[in-house]
Amino acid sequence: MLDPERFFKEVYPFDRLPEEEIKRISSNLLVRYYSKGETIFTEGSPPLEFLYVIRKGAVVLKRDRQNVDYLHEGDSFGYVSLLGNTASSSTAVATEDTILFMIPKPIFLRLVKDHEDFRNFYTNKLVNRIRKEKPTIRIGFERLANLPVRKIKLSPPLFVEGKESLSEVILKMVREGLTFAFVRDGDVVGIITERDIIRKVLAEGQDPKQKKAKDIASFPLIEIDADTLLFDALLLMAKHNIRRLAVRDKGKIVGVLEDRDIISYESKNLLFLIKDIGRAKSIEDLAYTYSLVFQVAVEYITEGADPELVGRYISEINDKIMQRVVFLTIKEMGAEPPTAFGILVLGSEGRKEQSLKTDQDNALIYEDRPMLDISPKKYFEEFSDRYTKNLLKIGFPPCPGGVMLSNPVWRKSLEGWIKQVDMWIENPKGQHTLNVSIFFDFRGVFGSPSLVEELREHVLKKVSDNPVFLAFLASQAVRFRVPLGFFRGFVVEKSGEHKGEFDIKAGGVLPIVQGVRVLALEHKIKSTNTFERIRELSSKGVISERFSRDLEDAYKFLMGLRLKFQAQEIIKGKEPTNYINPQALSRAERSVLKDVFGIVEELQNLLRHRYQLRYFM
Repeated sequence: MLDPERFFKEVYPFDRLPEEEIKRISSNLLVRYYSKGETIFTEGSPPLEFLYVIRKGAVVLKRDRQNVDYLHEGDSFGYVSLLGNTASSSTAVATEDTILFMIPKPIFLRLVKDHEDFRNFYTNKLVNRIRKEKPTIRIGFERLANLPVRKIKLSPPLFVEGKESLSEVILKMVREGLTFAFVRDGDVVGIITERDIIRKVLAEGQDPKQKKAKDIASFPLIEIDADTLLFDALLLMAKHNIRRLAVRDKGKIVGVLEDRDIISYESKNLLFLIKDIGRAKSIEDLAYTYSLVFQVAVEYITEGADPELVGRYISEINDKIMQRVVFLTIKEMGAEPPTAFGILVLGSEGRKEQSLKTDQDNALIYEDRPMLDISPKKYFEEFSDRYTKNLLKIGFPPCPGGVMLSNPVWRKSLEGWIKQVDMWIENPKGQHTLNVSIFFDFRGVFGSPSLVEELREHVLKKVSDNPVFLAFLASQAVRFRVPLGFFRGFVVEKSGEHKGEFDIKAGGVLPIVQGVRVLALEHKIKSTNTFERIRELSSKGVISERFSRDLEDAYKFLMGLRLKFQAQEIIKGKEPTNYINPQALSRAERSVLKDVFGIVEELQNLLRHRYQLRYFM
């Protein structure tokens, strides 16, 4: 029932380990049961000898008698002592009957040493712990006081009949992955929880087959309306000393609010969201997580977060969601891919520079091997159609230009992509121009790295050996005009929806992105991120160190303004755009923006001179 191998394959970061490592962990771990209220270890105790992973139950970590962390199934603790070989910095107490998997210290330290993803997970957690000045759980009461329960992702309801045997109910709970079930007994509804089964049946040595569901269910059911504020729900839980509330909407029970749901909502950090994505069992689960991503991003932006980090944050979460969608789509099809393949992300997602205005820009590459029983082309056609529809269900907007897997133009074998790239490069005109600007920032997000790298090597060689095409790309970067007039005043829209505003993407962001891209392609730089490209160009001596710093600062400032205005639009309930109002900026910001546009023009002049663009203009 505990099945450690299956458990670790589904829990981040253990799911990133090779299968043989998971088998080794499973065969060497210890299993320990702690009853509610039992202390696992105490603050100041000698260095720990195990990493503790919660298989079932919950644990609270305390320091100086204050709660500092509240942990559930799949969470691990004790790593601070293990990594530093120091005394325990907290006291761990089981807050309910708990089963722990205990991984010996030598195995944990070896995993940290040998596996980068595993190491990064725990070292990042350690850094975050160290940075916290007041390591206490803080619930945003103001936010909870204004948030209705219906805005929280609820656990689905499971109904059973009171006359059913408890053993049948347990099987249903296991199949649904739930720790509770609602029990109907005539016109009355009650609830059975995992704790009830342990305390009222198993602990008493009774046979679940001989018990009916209604015999141990708690009646009546304590419930709330979906429009109840979350803060009031918390108070009701505290009043009755319970962890779950049934939620009704228009008289019908639609779900269950659990205490961990509230904690999850308040824990919208990168690591939590990644773990939540890895556990998602449905497209609906991913849709809820995706809805949180932009809430968090807006909060980060309004708090003044580094725009480079915000872009990476959004892209990292998007990557994980798309990877999970691949698995769910394959499961939905009921057939494994016949050949190796890869999902490519393009444009701003490929550069890891996402803004709050985004859509699907993706492509698919596959190995076209002759198959006797199935056509790879036909398989990936069905896969791509389902994959795109699943992303739409999650909330990823469709690409207006059709740059999506479901469009056969963006779904090809490796050989097909090589021919396509060659045609674009040899015929740089019309739609090819737009396709190149989107595609040449491609990055593999799932699947075969070798297919992606072989395509990248071909692109870099083909482009760098073609000076005419490089000049054509450079001409696309200089055709954008910065929105400054002859007397250095801002040039804005004179009428229409965006009167008094200008497009900061067209006037500043795109010239830098495209200008830096062409220089990077010429010098066979594999990085797709604009900041990384700028740094590598500087290290290769293509641009000066001074100009490199200016470009980075300019690009970061432009991205910051773009994100700031997009966040303001989202807060007002509007669709985010790329327009900003210069009159909404402070005098200092307007002054800096004019200097930034000067740096953009300096880059454009460099491109005109380097690629002799007078012949293209």
